[in-house]
Amino acid sequence: MQKFMDKMENVLAPLATKVGGNRILKAVSTAFNMIMPLIIIGAIFSLVSTLSIGGYQAFLQSSGIGKILALVGKFTTDLMALYVAFAAGYAYVRNEGMNNDAIPSGLLSVLAFFIMTPLTEVMINEVPTTVLSFDYLGSKGLFTALLVGLLVGFIYTFVTKKGWVIKMPEGVPPTVAKSFSALIPGFVITGIFLVINGIFNALTGATFSEWLYSVLAAPLSALSGSVITFLVLLFICQVFWFFGIHGGQVTIPFMMILFMQAGVENQAAFGTGQPMQNIVTVGFLYFLMLGGAGNTMGLALDMLLFSKSKRYKSLGKLCILPSICNINEPVIFGMPIILNPVMAIPFLLVPQITAIITYFAMNLGLVSLPRIALGATGTPLILDGWMIAGLSGIILEVILIALTAIIYYPFFRVQDHMACQEEGISE
Repeated sequence: MQKFMDKMENVLAPLATKVGGNRILKAVSTAFNMIMPLIIIGAIFSLVSTLSIGGYQAFLQSSGIGKILALVGKFTTDLMALYVAFAAGYAYVRNEGMNNDAIPSGLLSVLAFFIMTPLTEVMINEVPTTVLSFDYLGSKGLFTALLVGLLVGFIYTFVTKKGWVIKMPEGVPPTVAKSFSALIPGFVITGIFLVINGIFNALTGATFSEWLYSVLAAPLSALSGSVITFLVLLFICQVFWFFGIHGGQVTIPFMMILFMQAGVENQAAFGTGQPMQNIVTVGFLYFLMLGGAGNTMGLALDMLLFSKSKRYKSLGKLCILPSICNINEPVIFGMPIILNPVMAIPFLLVPQITAIITYFAMNLGLVSLPRIALGATGTPLILDGWMIAGLSGIILEVILIALTAIIYYPFFRVQDHMACQEEGISE
């Protein structure tokens, strides 16, 4: 068994390093981390503006405050693609070590994204006017924004490292010099995206963003809606954690690419009072991370309440508060769960079981669908359940924590019994 574990660790560690160091996946992860505050702010204001307490909604409507609160969702969730375009272009160049070029790259990504986005003709006061619709600035434009940002970052890096920049004489202020050094990469990027969009207009009669959403994004969204896809990524994450490798760093970029759009769609629908359509989102993940990776809140409670050994009594007291905030490194490294064949079974299976239960509970209408695209890391349990799915989310979390405590208990008892033997304690 030990030889097998050593062999798996030797295979997985280099793979995790390679995936984690991939410049594209690294930029994706960095970009979504950058815009996380905007997503959370939009989610909180959506929750505040949709609370159904007494005459609260009537007050919001009559006072006009409701319209004011709605502006936050309009300029966060409904503009998410715009923020992603900037963040992806910025993150790609910054991760290449070109910190001074990150902002120009991000701004050029926004320009390129606008070039790829369809314009709409409307009549305003009987005058035909060209406007930029919100349709492809939110969830529909996420895939385009991500691709554009990454491609702009790559082109900007390539052109700059080739030395194809305008170099100003010494003595010119750095801000002015940087503005001129970004001109040639800017012209190259603008030209490339004008050509790309022109080709798609000529061949398909649509902008690149419209074509991508209809041809690629829609099928990809169908893939992202698959609970099987989610379960596979979740299992891979747990396997990496079991071997002492941060599984989230490997799988989260893929989850963001596949499931973020569905979450943004839900958050936008919830903010406007429309029915939500998507079950499997990034928000869905929070029900499978109760206490941290492996849903170990139940295990933390087992240690706190049922430990016989001094070791696990102390560990239970130490890890309970971090676990409430979904931080479980004390459990994973303290028990330990890493390379522990006894704890491998529940650690790998519990998230799968809770994912299936959560999926069917939402599918049957017993629990609200995830109404925010992304939660705040470290949000205490129960509170995060309410943010994601309201009162039904709180009830689901309580049930899942109790269930995971039951599942983990017999495996924990084996560990506790061995610890008692080592300590010479009679149970």
